[in-house]
Amino acid sequence: MSLLLYKRPDYIAKSDGPLDVSSYKERVEKSRKAIPSELCFDYVVSNRAMPPCSLYDFMGYLLYISHDAENLQFYLWLQDYQRRFDALPPSQQVLSPVSDQEMLPQPTGPMTADPGSRAIDQSFEHARVHQVDSGPTDVPVSLAYEQLKASTSACTVPQRPMDQAYTESGLKWKPFTMQPFRNEVDRIVSHYISPGAPRELNLSFKNRNVCLHALQHTTHPSAFDIPSKIVTETLRSHSHPNFIRWSMVNGNTPRMIFGRALGMLNIVFGFLIAFLLLFSLKPRWWRIFAALAWFIGFGFLLAGSNGICFVLYVTKDRHLRPWEQFSSSELTLNSPKSSQPKRHCGSDEESDQTTLAGSDSYSLSPSNRGENPKMSSHFAIEAFGTANSYGHEVWVEKYRAKMMIRKIFDTRVWVQNEHLRLMQDKVALQSALWSLIVTVLLTILFVALPNGHGY
Repeated sequence: MSLLLYKRPDYIAKSDGPLDVSSYKERVEKSRKAIPSELCFDYVVSNRAMPPCSLYDFMGYLLYISHDAENLQFYLWLQDYQRRFDALPPSQQVLSPVSDQEMLPQPTGPMTADPGSRAIDQSFEHARVHQVDSGPTDVPVSLAYEQLKASTSACTVPQRPMDQAYTESGLKWKPFTMQPFRNEVDRIVSHYISPGAPRELNLSFKNRNVCLHALQHTTHPSAFDIPSKIVTETLRSHSHPNFIRWSMVNGNTPRMIFGRALGMLNIVFGFLIAFLLLFSLKPRWWRIFAALAWFIGFGFLLAGSNGICFVLYVTKDRHLRPWEQFSSSELTLNSPKSSQPKRHCGSDEESDQTTLAGSDSYSLSPSNRGENPKMSSHFAIEAFGTANSYGHEVWVEKYRAKMMIRKIFDTRVWVQNEHLRLMQDKVALQSALWSLIVTVLLTILFVALPNGHGY
């Protein structure tokens, strides 16, 4: 009975306006029960789930389907930033005290002095004196960090000025520059927190100002508590259930439409056989032949409405996503120069080395994710970059130019995640059972009807 009433995770619609964590919690309980623990959020973001539920697949869904990849990009950066901050020696951590956002002075107008700035200055001076007593005066900075600062100052990637972001939030004085990771934190503000940022998080005016005010005083990870809570809950309660629901679909849209149309044709063909035999002089038991067409038709229609193509399901395959069908070398050779991000920070090799080796940067390359480089080397999960748009990517035009018949019979790949296959099993078996029930009822009905004696 439970199989007949099984439902895949419900689709959770986005809330209008700034993110509201409480609005998702009430709607996500049913979806969480339908998701096995092996496909939970923590397994996905730690890249412990097999495709098509890996971290790479999750980012692809957020970028190309849900259009809010900045949440995962910020979340991954903050997790790595917390780890790197905790690894700092105490002499550097003391320069960035824990942010108590309730105790910090509230933002004031641009023309009004901050009454708590003097107290914060004194606490910072005390921290610096403590650092002087316990070790060298200068904060030790790695060579990679110096290279990153030099490359950042030379970059021409457009971003919102820091002073403007802090001033618009009612903060008059500049952040402390001697704190660890200050350069990286300022770049995060320009990419995610500042209004009009290329990857602006969906924060309310109040939450954004409180976060900026905390970041002006410290680079401690606790200064990101408000956006961290909102982004994490949004990913857990909204993006992740929708991603698992989307991952269960084993065919592309043309294939799903084709499967449902095929199901409808079989149903119509079954009724045509039943009515022809009903009005004929043939024995009523001949009407059982319509049951085969009904069973196939209702099975295809019910499974297709839940995103399962029976043909792909039998072979445990799925269609490749449009952005997965072209290798990075193919995209590079065919992409125009104008579609590539402009770099003025030295060679690509030097930039990549700085990004991966620097203590003031974060990057998750395909090799670190355990993905196939041929499939995903052009798809790097990086904290810093341009806006999350994909209209300029070459695969968009390539896939759009494909003939419809080729899309219906598109490239297949095996579904590696066994737990996702179990969820697909439930949907397929449920569709088959309901199809059998409806077919039996219709068959009994038509067999019970008297002959029409029409011909």
